Amino acid sequence: MQEVILRLHEFWAAHGCTIWQPYSEKVGAGTMNPATVLRVLGPEPWNVAYVEPSYRPDDGRYAENPNRMQMHHQYQVILKPDPGNPQELYLASLEAIGLDRTRHDIRFVEDNWESPALGAWGLGWEVWLDGQEITQFTYFQQAGSLPLDPVSVEITYGLDRIVMYLQHKTQVWDIDVDGVHTFAELFRDPEVEHCIYDFELADVERLRQLYEIYKAEAAACIARGLVIPAHDYVLRQSHTFNLLDARGAIGVTERAKFFADMRAQAKAVSELYVEQRRRLEFPWLKEENGRTGERENGRAGEQESGRAGEAIAAPQAFILELGSEELPPQDVVDGIAQIEEKLKALLAKYRLRYEGLRVTGTPRRLVAFVTQLAPQQADEVVEKRGPSVAQAYDSLNRPTKALEGFARGQGVSLEQIEVRDNYVYAVKRVAGRPTLEVLPALCLELLDSLRWGKAMRWNSSGVAYPRPLRWIVALYGDRVVPFTWAGVTSGALSRGPRFADAAARLPAGGFTTFPVKDAQTYFEAVSAEGVVVDREERRQLVAELAQQAAASVGGAIPDDPALLDEVTDLIEAPQAVLGTFEAKYLELPAPVLIGVMKKHQRYFPVMRDGALLNHFVAVANSNELAHPEVVREGYEGVIRARYADAAYFYRADTSRPLESFLPKLATLTFHAQLGSMLDRVERLKALAPQIAQMLGASPEEVAAVERAAALSKADLMTSMVIEMTSLQGVMGEIYALKSGESPIVAQAIREQYLPRFAGDETPASLPGLALSLADKLDALSGLFAVGAVPTGSADPFGLRRAALGIVHSLIAAGVDFSVRVGLEAAAKLQPVAVSDASTTETLTFVERRLQGVLAEQGYPFDVIEAVLAERGDNPAAAVRACKALSEAVRQPWWSEAFTAYARCARITRGLDALLPLNEAAYVEPVEHALHAAYLAAVERLRDAEEPANALGDALCTLQNPINAYFERVLVNAEDETLRQARLALVQRIARLPQGVADLSKLQGF
Repeated sequence: MQEVILRLHEFWAAHGCTIWQPYSEKVGAGTMNPATVLRVLGPEPWNVAYVEPSYRPDDGRYAENPNRMQMHHQYQVILKPDPGNPQELYLASLEAIGLDRTRHDIRFVEDNWESPALGAWGLGWEVWLDGQEITQFTYFQQAGSLPLDPVSVEITYGLDRIVMYLQHKTQVWDIDVDGVHTFAELFRDPEVEHCIYDFELADVERLRQLYEIYKAEAAACIARGLVIPAHDYVLRQSHTFNLLDARGAIGVTERAKFFADMRAQAKAVSELYVEQRRRLEFPWLKEENGRTGERENGRAGEQESGRAGEAIAAPQAFILELGSEELPPQDVVDGIAQIEEKLKALLAKYRLRYEGLRVTGTPRRLVAFVTQLAPQQADEVVEKRGPSVAQAYDSLNRPTKALEGFARGQGVSLEQIEVRDNYVYAVKRVAGRPTLEVLPALCLELLDSLRWGKAMRWNSSGVAYPRPLRWIVALYGDRVVPFTWAGVTSGALSRGPRFADAAARLPAGGFTTFPVKDAQTYFEAVSAEGVVVDREERRQLVAELAQQAAASVGGAIPDDPALLDEVTDLIEAPQAVLGTFEAKYLELPAPVLIGVMKKHQRYFPVMRDGALLNHFVAVANSNELAHPEVVREGYEGVIRARYADAAYFYRADTSRPLESFLPKLATLTFHAQLGSMLDRVERLKALAPQIAQMLGASPEEVAAVERAAALSKADLMTSMVIEMTSLQGVMGEIYALKSGESPIVAQAIREQYLPRFAGDETPASLPGLALSLADKLDALSGLFAVGAVPTGSADPFGLRRAALGIVHSLIAAGVDFSVRVGLEAAAKLQPVAVSDASTTETLTFVERRLQGVLAEQGYPFDVIEAVLAERGDNPAAAVRACKALSEAVRQPWWSEAFTAYARCARITRGLDALLPLNEAAYVEPVEHALHAAYLAAVERLRDAEEPANALGDALCTLQNPINAYFERVLVNAEDETLRQARLALVQRIARLPQGVADLSKLQGF
């Protein structure tokens, strides 16, 4: 371990870093050392490297975990400003400490960093070495609540894990520190003692007093302008907070207050530091010489040569490759979609004809390929309307000064003036410019138009992109399309994949490149480097290779499109590796094992006949691993540590009944105005049984629902769910069974969260359905009442998902349920007043989700609108009505039957009150005939199990009586009694569809 530290010191010192020392205060990370958190502020350059013992009490495991401890060693590097190749320098540093990159799978996996206490955040990655996180790599965007300019690169090595790997140890405790002592000999006893203190002995009240003392001391130092002493006391607050958190003494609301206090003081310290450096006139700031952008790319300068003037006469292919450091998986997908949509529009805007457009990408390159792009723009006719003819010409038909001025202003001669519609028009025919001339502007407009969920700055250009852009290939045929964006100049030189860099044995900071001869051969060139650039091809290859690996042990990979997508967008070339873990871990619940694989490692589980095997499939970023056995060993080692952690959580959680976790829910805030999660549980205990009764539950089922509601959120406070929130409900079911609860109660606890996403399963039991509906109705009613309504893409409480869950669950169950009645019941239990208007707004929100679901099922828009008008608060009934009505309107007799019905509906549209039937007033036989037909229709609808299924036939049988009636009878008779009787009969017919659909919303009404 000592040797590794020395080599890192030598490497980074050789690359301009000052070798710093660990800080004198306890810190949670090397970031908190003033050499980082303060020196990244302001404009001065600063490169530094140092070891930092870092303390995180909550990570303590009593030395029982292979590599997770409350005290670990970090090696911290700051590069300010970004040197342009920090990833390559970092990878070279791994070689310097003896790690042969050709033997390993090294990847940059999205992991954005934030410190709420320090007001600091950045975007970047965790670096994986054969699946093991060994480094945090971040581009700082803010520190001390101050934006950073220039941006600093932070590289935080997990020193213990790296050394463990280099020495082929299965746990950090076996590390050889100095050739004499092991890690355990030096650090195990202090680790265990700190865990005893952190989790058992630390006195909460004394810690709170210390926190307030440190806060007061920090304030005093800030008032005197003492930067470092003030920072020290902020660090002491931070460590004290972490101890309180480890003792479980910090609630959600309280946590936010702690963070706000520390953030305010950290900001004050940061401002003091910047002002201190400003008074010194930033002495380390030197004027930078030379260009600050990226290096020129291949033939970027060829536009200055004579060849650039050669005309292109025939259509050519166009390629645009945006090369960057590893994009987050979602940005690969979003980038492909955006570029395709926006490039199509821009090609039309720039009047450039083409044959085809293909957009695809990998984590390191987004690619747009246009085939048969015309050599120049289509000509354009530009017209501008001028004065009227009367103003443009005098009585002798000579041009007036008004016309001459108009022509001069438009740059046209009088011969180019045309007369139409009593106005003059200036008509200019503008010849299209060569494509090579307009493509630079088009590319710049394209890049400027891209929008991202999270974007970052990294160089002096100030341009934002998801991760640093490092190269651009832009070719029209074999000609470079010249432009510069984000400090990067386009050219004809692309970069190779990471595994090619590793094999090339480059100097520190170097990377492989390859020329792109022309746009048409781009895909051949990138394929020759081992990159599977086409996303769909790569996705299919990942799926096939993973299934082949699983099949080798008689297993199969379960269908998981989301995981497949993520893995696809983490790599440029796939190679599947089958791994194994100890069979003893199969004693843990399968959802835990699978959850760890997917969330932490992006491994595919291997199943056989519905049971999990002690195997997994990982996908390496390589076209051919030189040493797959080494990579496999690494994959297996990291899952071993993960499962050891899971076992630790599981033992801790199952050592006590699930119900015992309930009191801690009081510290977990649901919403400031709606109380804690414990308050929410009390509401669910009252609401869920009511919902169950509305669903027709038996007394036993109602009792089960009430018990499930009482335990519904208890698992949120368990260690396993705190570690993996995706297991909420799942662990609730498992822990409920362990605690002796009935299977139906345990099942309902899990089913309350269903469905979790589109296409997910819905509750299978009535208690589960009742609790699921109660959970969602409570959230919708309360949050709408306090104004926490989804806006645009922002939906922090997942209310769209909740509304869709109600709709899908009721449709799947096929049970009638009034969402309005459910919302009204939920409203009565809220701690805030819920107005009728709020309930109506919430119901409309749910109805809009139902409308979307019905549209996805293929029902006609007008049928959906008609049904929602009557059954919008009853999803299952709405589906039945849509199905029946859709079938009816397709019948050959529908048009005439509907026309006859519409006559009744139109003539009584203005009647609000229901008129009484008066058969005695009839004077024509057709009146009695229609009355009898109406009564038969009423009886048919009443006797039908589903009135919607009988409505079409009822209207069909009424067609002839209605037509005969209107042919022989004047409805608005002069006699008042007769008129009222006739209107009453017609009104009753018009109201027959009530409760099924409002037929006035159908086309043709």
